[in-house]
Amino acid sequence: MVRAQLEPARAGASLLVAAGRYAIFHAGRECGEERWQIESTVTGLVVTGEHVIELPHPIPGRQAWRATLTPEWRVTGLEIQWSVAQRRLHAIHAADGARWRGRFDYAGQVREQQGDYPDLCEVDYVSPLFHTFFLARRDFALGGEHEFPVLRIGPPWMAVSPERMRVRCVERGPAETPHGPVEARRYRVSLPPLGEAEGTTFWADRRGIVLETHDGPEPSALAMKLIEYTGPPLGGLDGGG
Repeated sequence: MVRAQLEPARAGASLLVAAGRYAIFHAGRECGEERWQIESTVTGLVVTGEHVIELPHPIPGRQAWRATLTPEWRVTGLEIQWSVAQRRLHAIHAADGARWRGRFDYAGQVREQQGDYPDLCEVDYVSPLFHTFFLARRDFALGGEHEFPVLRIGPPWMAVSPERMRVRCVERGPAETPHGPVEARRYRVSLPPLGEAEGTTFWADRRGIVLETHDGPEPSALAMKLIEYTGPPLGGLDGGG
């Protein structure tokens, strides 16, 4: 996982862990991108991204976001600036111990939200990096699965919808990367009680870097694909599993 590549940062400094760019697709056509970077600090990780969607996507817009994580890759905060046409929304999420609090400001209207955030809980957002975060906290053998509570954050208020998520490792094989094919693992994501047929799938390398995501349970409807990458070499899987 990416966690194995972390180095301690000096006080007041940050170290680049990885950076990259995902292409975004809709109905088989490229319609945007997400640029991102992961930095290590003395207190944990800071991850920033800019998610831009253009036509022919039905809802073009821009999301600039910043997440904070512990050294163990647990999400502790997420700030989002979302713009669609002339509309602007600012959402601030933060963990407060075992509680999660959100504040949303749109056109002068402010809403707040709070709920439980137990240790096993994860956060899910539009970026594939949030899959990387929960992979970094779990080990998967081929055929293995984990089920856990998840806070899903998305439009229209970028508020939380609490769910349960099941992730299962279903395949091991080659996947394309910006630096050529590597051995990777494919995972299926579902939201019980809905089955895998209603879920999605993605490929990730052994460090948990997501290489591509697909709408649906099979790798046929491409949603996002890693097309630029800087960081520890994308590589083969560890032995076993």
